[in-house]
Amino acid sequence: MTEPVEGDAGATYVQESLRALRQGDRDRFLCVLAAPPRQRAGLATLYAFNLEIAGIAEKVSEPMLALIRLQWWRDALDEIAAGGRHRHYLVRALQELAAEGLDLAPLRRLLDAREIDADRDATMPDLAAMVAYAEATAGALGEAAATLCVAGAGAGAELRQAARSAGTAYGLVGLLRATPHLARRRIVRLPIDLMREAGSSADRLRDLRPDANLPRVTAEVADRARSLLLEARGIAQGTAERRAGIGALLPARLAAAQLERLARYGYDPFAAGAVAESGLDIWRLLTARWSARI
Repeated sequence: MTEPVEGDAGATYVQESLRALRQGDRDRFLCVLAAPPRQRAGLATLYAFNLEIAGIAEKVSEPMLALIRLQWWRDALDEIAAGGRHRHYLVRALQELAAEGLDLAPLRRLLDAREIDADRDATMPDLAAMVAYAEATAGALGEAAATLCVAGAGAGAELRQAARSAGTAYGLVGLLRATPHLARRRIVRLPIDLMREAGSSADRLRDLRPDANLPRVTAEVADRARSLLLEARGIAQGTAERRAGIGALLPARLAAAQLERLARYGYDPFAAGAVAESGLDIWRLLTARWSARI
């Protein structure tokens, strides 16, 4: 955990990325620390890119500005693919990683999926839509991380799928844990059909009114996340790349712990303990790395 971060992305890029993650994405910051040393620099850069994209909608004053910023990043990825140079430190760092084997295609899918964040009134009509969003964001990020962790050899289809499923599960759990934060901004990302069936409603959530039926919705989403984690574990267990690609799979270990915590608090995302951080997380991640099991 105390070994220096190594890699070819450059010390400046890595330190900037780590500072950003420490402040804005504790989970992935810990995943970087727990990853094998040779993977840390690349993962720090990749996760800092994700943090930048995920925060766009909250930083702008109107939706069109968010869409313009997302297009800026699409153009930057196109410039990377074309071999151009760029002034932004993250773009330069991503270019170096792409030269080493990072697949940019999942990052393009991530940018497309994040367009929904620009529309605060947008909702998820059903669980399938919520899963698709999580897969195109956190799932795509996991797949990109897999190509980075086994750069040179090339990530096989099984490792990609395991990382994508693990990332999707983590993304679903993240949306559950973010429900109070989103609701305070009058944003709802839970499945509308499940809310209706449970006797809940998006308006009730936006108004932050007490809702005894909401845990039924979050429990069903949690069950889907749990299924994805089992899928990721089964696929990863059967691939020879499991140990080499463990850095991309680490978020699954945190998702599993967070699901357990939600269950202990009756799947109520507004219960303080349901979303509390745990001092055991870094040890969970280190154990996953050393055992190559998520």
